[in-house]
Amino acid sequence: MDTNRVKKATEWFYRTIFQEEAIRPCPREFIEPVPSPLRAARSLEKNITSYRQPREALFVKQGMILSNYEDDFVYEKPVLRYFPTYQSLMDSELRGYFSWRTKLRRGDVQKTSLTYAFLYIYELLNQIGVTDPMDGYRKLKAFQGVYGELDTGILPYTSRWLTDYVIYYGLDPALLADTAQVRFDKHLAVLENIENQDTQQIMQAVTALSGRWLERSKFYKTYREDMDTVTARVLRRIAEHYTNRCKKSMVEQYFGVYKEFPVVLFESAVFHNRKRTRSCEFVLDEIRTYRCRNGIWSVQKYACPECPSAKLGELVKTIDSVMRECYGYGHPIKREVDTKWLLKLIEEEARRLLAEKKAAQDKKVTIRYSQLSQIRRDAAITQDKLIVEEEAMAEESPKAPVPQPPAPESGPEETPLSREEYRLLQCLLYGRDLGWVQSSGLMLSVLADSINEKLFETFADSVLTLDNQPELVEDYIEDLKEMVHP
Repeated sequence: MDTNRVKKATEWFYRTIFQEEAIRPCPREFIEPVPSPLRAARSLEKNITSYRQPREALFVKQGMILSNYEDDFVYEKPVLRYFPTYQSLMDSELRGYFSWRTKLRRGDVQKTSLTYAFLYIYELLNQIGVTDPMDGYRKLKAFQGVYGELDTGILPYTSRWLTDYVIYYGLDPALLADTAQVRFDKHLAVLENIENQDTQQIMQAVTALSGRWLERSKFYKTYREDMDTVTARVLRRIAEHYTNRCKKSMVEQYFGVYKEFPVVLFESAVFHNRKRTRSCEFVLDEIRTYRCRNGIWSVQKYACPECPSAKLGELVKTIDSVMRECYGYGHPIKREVDTKWLLKLIEEEARRLLAEKKAAQDKKVTIRYSQLSQIRRDAAITQDKLIVEEEAMAEESPKAPVPQPPAPESGPEETPLSREEYRLLQCLLYGRDLGWVQSSGLMLSVLADSINEKLFETFADSVLTLDNQPELVEDYIEDLKEMVHP
């Protein structure tokens, strides 16, 4: 061995690495005396059993000792700890926390480090400083409302943990009625029982669950009522189709399978589960049920996050596209769905609504009271002319009457038509004279309108047009001849 080389290396180490250094002064926190409640809590950390227990359990034990502790220690330095506990803070930091908590409990809420805010939330979750679970819920809810305005960093966590809190401690589910999770489930329940829901309820659910297309659609703004009606009818028929022909329901098709999933309550929080062996069930709403079996939690729900369904949004946009075509709207959009039976179903419902609106319009009678005096004057003049013509015709020799085919005693039993309606269709189908209508004191437009109404269930459309004179719709002539004989 080269002893000279080893010697030089040793000298270099002591000369450059190992040097004398002054002893640093002890921090103030070790100089100042620590209050006795803090010393009592700290003693649990040095206990031999503390090494064999979870930090969450130690946190709860220390919290029970310090639940009513107050302090006025001034500590203004920032504190940063992830998943903080009393054990993770130095004495000065811990005293700073209790000084802030003392002011908080007296109504003086001040913005502080998120470490302190989360430490206070962890206390409430673990029933530290509360009289019962309901008292803890009120304090947690109040802290969320007041401190959440000072620092929004707590809001995503408190919203989730408030739900877990109600479930874990078995509080009234009505406390969560206004949460996003329960509102989402209520909309799903509407679609689940769509056959018993009205159009307004269905569209409220669709608007919440399908994204923001309806808010942006110009067609929907123009024809809101029509699109609401068509969308509700389409969804009812889709639900019926999936119920009768598929293993999955419509809601499962659009929002995932309905089954039980494992869940962790108070995830990412410092929480000590002191009820590890219990078994219970908590029904949150019509859709979601939580179950605990020997301390292991699960939830029965649809396999989807609480957000709009892209698949349902595509269906709504396709309904919009098809209706634009049926209505002759000037701004077509791309169809997101290309399933043939769905497109056919949407078009059927759109055209059915158009036919219903047309039939209702044809039936509408408008009375213009401002023109009644003029109508009376015209009627008086016409009456005078008819009397003069009648007297002149009496002086002339009577002409032979034009033979008319005998009217049927009544319409065939298999048709819903009256004798006059049946006879009118005979004349239109087989080219006969319609003079008998006026001579019988009837009106052509009224008879034709009644025929359209009675045959609508058979043809799903009007069989007569009512412009000037009633005319047969060409597409239905052959079918009508099978129903109305010469």
